[in-house]
Amino acid sequence: MDPQQSTTAMSIRNLKVRYRNGALGVQDVSLDVAPGQVVTLFGPNGAGKTTTVRAVSGFLRAEGAKVVGGTITLFGRTVANAEPHQTARLGVAFVSERQKIFPSFTIAENLVALGKLPQRARRKQIIDEVYELFPVLGARPRELAGRLSGGQQQMLAIARGLMSEPKLLIVDELTLGLHHSLHAPLFEVMRKIAAAGKAVLVVDESTGAALDVADHCYLVNGGRVHASGPASTFRGSELLAAGYVES
Repeated sequence: MDPQQSTTAMSIRNLKVRYRNGALGVQDVSLDVAPGQVVTLFGPNGAGKTTTVRAVSGFLRAEGAKVVGGTITLFGRTVANAEPHQTARLGVAFVSERQKIFPSFTIAENLVALGKLPQRARRKQIIDEVYELFPVLGARPRELAGRLSGGQQQMLAIARGLMSEPKLLIVDELTLGLHHSLHAPLFEVMRKIAAAGKAVLVVDESTGAALDVADHCYLVNGGRVHASGPASTFRGSELLAAGYVES
């Protein structure tokens, strides 16, 4: 699906983000995510991927940065330098690459620990749905989250993000540091989430698994989009390799 041919959940145009020290974390990024899509953002360390998704989710201030150019539109509303609670109200859930879970809480407690939750009956239904996505969590809801493996903690962070019934799910570094055997299953979950009508934006370095699932991909380096297109555009090409070594 071409994101330009459908109603977008999120649209970024010519985004520019500057840090407090004057450095540009993002120089010129434009991308779109539509409902029902999995869109992936690739690039080397320091490319501007995390800065981009933090600009969308409202977490830039914590990084000492701000949007200084371009536009971000969420579900038809233009936002820039918004706060996390404001983007959450618009339907955005952000799973950060760090501080994912509360280690001293159980799995069940983590699921209801953040955000505005639906009424109790609907809440139980959503919990059942996330346990269906991640059976390993549903099998031991009273387990302390700190005892989970890295992959299980990532599953829990995604499950918690889904508790608010977001319209746009953003996952930063979906598979970073996780065993290769978990990459494909996690991306399959992203596909299932999108199939339910949500827009999904994933930052990741596991290009192989991502290209099997993604509808559209963007390659970012030096704070700019260097290439974009359907996943098929990147399979077996030199674009990704070039993006990872380009200065």
